[in-house]
Amino acid sequence: MKRRREDQEKLFASRQRRLAGNPEASAHGQQYKRLKVEDALSYLDQVKLQFGNQPQVYNDFLDIMKEFKSQSIDTPGVISRVSQLFKAHPDLIVGFNTFLPPGYKIEVQKPVAG
Repeated sequence: MKRRREDQEKLFASRQRRLAGNPEASAHGQQYKRLKVEDALSYLDQVKLQFGNQPQVYNDFLDIMKEFKSQSIDTPGVISRVSQLFKAHPDLIVGFNTFLPPGYKIEVQKPVAG
């Protein structure tokens, strides 16, 4: 379990470094909030807690992040896959927006009252 936690920390730290060096963020005049590893780990804990009885969903999320780190998928690809994975959990989708680069945001569809 400790090894998995170290992998998660590396994954999010690497992503933060990539976003911090994103020239598009300053070009658009948007402010990039400096995230801490604790923020990422807290979010991972939320995902793990939400899907405690579905460990595959948590592992799928980690796989998406690994693919992003290895640049197998880009930011829109991450958005699409995370949106699909967490489609029944808008709180997790909104929380994931914290980790997206400036200019990207997942809009959560509110259910239509009937």
